Amino acid sequence: MFKMKINPDILRKHILKMVFDKQSGHIGGSFSICEIIAYLYSNYDLINKDKLLLSKGHAVPAIYAALYEMGLISSLDRFREINSPLQGHPDKNKLKYIHATTGSLGQGLSIAIGHALAFKMQKSDAKVFCIVGDGEMQEGQIWEAFMLAPKYKLDNLICIIDYNKFQSEGPTKNLENLTEKIKAFNWIVCEIDGNDIDQINKALENFDNDIKDNWYGRPYCIIAHTKKGAGVSFLEDTNCHSVVLSEKQYKLALKEIS
Repeated sequence: MFKMKINPDILRKHILKMVFDKQSGHIGGSFSICEIIAYLYSNYDLINKDKLLLSKGHAVPAIYAALYEMGLISSLDRFREINSPLQGHPDKNKLKYIHATTGSLGQGLSIAIGHALAFKMQKSDAKVFCIVGDGEMQEGQIWEAFMLAPKYKLDNLICIIDYNKFQSEGPTKNLENLTEKIKAFNWIVCEIDGNDIDQINKALENFDNDIKDNWYGRPYCIIAHTKKGAGVSFLEDTNCHSVVLSEKQYKLALKEIS
């Protein structure tokens, strides 16, 4: 039975405040992964055992919000400040709860493979999660990583694609037949509504329960269909990649998710 120690909408409130206070940051892509982040931090030990790598590093406010809700960081006030542990992209040298410094898109899945391979060599049962943006799927390095992971039988690796249909310059293009393409590299693939907690749970429970019997040696990819700006009606399904809200919009957004 899964548990939800963290409320996705509480994460959204923290994200809104962080970005509004600094008038800088990425609301849209942070909102789209709030259910995923809330579920993972509620049901896996991402502090002492398992690892989470955010390849789409600009969405890191969602992680900061989760760490704050868990009592692991005491304040979100220094978001995006110089020398702050809460940089605009994850920096593992500034915050110990970050497992990889990311922000140059396309690199996260390759780094995740290194962690997953290390766990295999240590005979650990820990898992590695990597959240990739749909815009990143246009990077060649991502597809090289998809090709490499099955070679080393990394069935401890879970790639979650945040398929919110937008990237910084507009709608995401050239992702036709994505499931078939990833399956061709010998991954197990499923598609879900990534803003639906029950569907996230089902996808990950299937992985936890069936891995030894049904797909030993094969990594797992979840294509999570999400909404950019999920949770606020005037942001949802728009290109709100790095939008800065007016005070009126900020108050309206807070009211919607209250």
